[in-house]
Amino acid sequence: MASLGLLCGNLFAASDPIHKPRLPTVDNPYCAISTYLLPDFPEQATSMLDANGQPIVMVSASALAHSPTYAHFLMAHECCHHTLGHVRHYYDGLGHLGPQPFYYIRPALKHMELDADCCAVKMLKLTGEPDAIEAARQTMLGFGTSPTGAYYPSGIERADNIAKCAAED
Repeated sequence: MASLGLLCGNLFAASDPIHKPRLPTVDNPYCAISTYLLPDFPEQATSMLDANGQPIVMVSASALAHSPTYAHFLMAHECCHHTLGHVRHYYDGLGHLGPQPFYYIRPALKHMELDADCCAVKMLKLTGEPDAIEAARQTMLGFGTSPTGAYYPSGIERADNIAKCAAED
């Protein structure tokens, strides 16, 4: 979400058929939300609202190409940000706090990421995709003690959370 403001303008312009061609989409089996595949996207994936206030998910083309199994976790995780109300919460209140909205939501970001991770694990368990869960855990372990994004939990915290959620019934 840290790159949200910077990306919104580019996404809206790129999805305007009068000015630019439409962005390519990818099938997202975890929610009925338009999911765009972006070739030069600096993040692995993100969730936001489009210019019309509709939920969207954006996934990095390189993340999808590098590890399709991990990309399934990413898509489920981003769907969860929408279904859990994280994105709407940002836009409806916290996103309008001023020029530095992330200062105000920083304490919530860690919890939202862990919550979306657990939600994604539950989705992937329901769809019988243990490989995607393990790919996510391994990817997070690769971050080690470093945060996985601005104000996000460390890789170890997220890997432990993913394992804990996977072990739950």
